Amino acid sequence: MNSIEFQKKLDNAWIEILNKRKKDEKFLEGAAVKAHDNYWFTLNKNYLPGIIINIEKLNIKNNKFPKAKGWSFNFHNKKITMSVNEDKYKDFFVKLINLILIKVYLEKLNGEKSINCFLKNLIFAKDFFEEENVPRKLTAEEQIGLFGEIQILKEILGKKFNLGTSLSSWTGPSKKHDFTLPNTLLEIKTTSTDTKKINTSSTNQIAPVYDKKLKLIFVQIKKNINGLSLNEAIDDYSKILKEESELLFNDFILKLTQCRYLDIHKSEYKQKYKIDKLNFFNINENFPYIKEYVVPDGLSDLSITYKIDLEIFSILIKYMELKDIIIKLMSLSRNVR
Repeated sequence: MNSIEFQKKLDNAWIEILNKRKKDEKFLEGAAVKAHDNYWFTLNKNYLPGIIINIEKLNIKNNKFPKAKGWSFNFHNKKITMSVNEDKYKDFFVKLINLILIKVYLEKLNGEKSINCFLKNLIFAKDFFEEENVPRKLTAEEQIGLFGEIQILKEILGKKFNLGTSLSSWTGPSKKHDFTLPNTLLEIKTTSTDTKKINTSSTNQIAPVYDKKLKLIFVQIKKNINGLSLNEAIDDYSKILKEESELLFNDFILKLTQCRYLDIHKSEYKQKYKIDKLNFFNINENFPYIKEYVVPDGLSDLSITYKIDLEIFSILIKYMELKDIIIKLMSLSRNVR
């Protein structure tokens, strides 16, 4: 069974349980239809979807369940029952669960590996289930940011590594940095304006404080009718992955879903762009960042964001390089004498 056939199987399971719920007024909350292996789809009395996971003989603990206000987990009689709390989350939930189960199926996972994969990928989409106004389309800034990441994934990492390695390195949907390579963290900042100022999402997102080397790629794009829209950039890369592997394609769609890129908003993402310039920076001690700050007593959950002017930093770097050249020339001059 390929991924398309397995997707149809999951779709039919959702339809089956919905039909049972509609036809049978005595249909009890908790009744379920088998989806795959230990996973069963369910509906509650409010017609909200959920999933029951049979974990008999498995060592799964309560502290592994990801928490979010948009869903609830119950652990009873060797079963995990997960339910959506509000109607606004249900369509996203169904799509997300299907994608995760396809991943489990294609990777032939079972037992604890299967459950851990399910919970891990679920928590990557946790932020969606925390938002008040969903489903909302990506903001203009988020669209541009995703466009930049996809282009770097395809045009730079895709040419340096194989497809599996480059795609698995894309951690933007789930971690602090956009790409996590064996020895390097890579952050992508994309703008469609002429300014070279970038925003940081935390005090140390772009700072030399990690075990791995941190690099920044600043992507400047321009609106251009001969360029690509976000949808087209995604479709182009999807075709490449499909030709290689069903699993890689499914992983890509899963990551896009975790980024909140949804089919219902695709008509909103028509603006075409072309990459104008790429600027590469090594993040070292010379790079501007907040080296130290004090949190007063009584404050918690402190979040600091700030802008970095790359134009000024580039001028400083050139000045420092020129200064080093002058010092070396002066040293050579003294040695000649």
